Amino acid sequence: MILTLLWGIGVIMLVEGIAYLVAPSLIERVLKILAGTSVRQRRMLGALMALAGSSLLYQSLIHIR
Repeated sequence: MILTLLWGIGVIMLVEGIAYLVAPSLIERVLKILAGTSVRQRRMLGALMALAGSSLLYQSLIHIR
């Protein structure tokens, strides 16, 4: 369980690190856009991203077994 959690965190860090390496100015623009949105909109975006991520993880577990 802990190993899986660490693996997941490592993947997230890898993807974010690549994004900052490849397109740092794009990250700045996205952050400015997010700063201009309401807290409600950001929460909704966070909920949708969490739902999408958990759906992907669930589907991958089903197909692995």
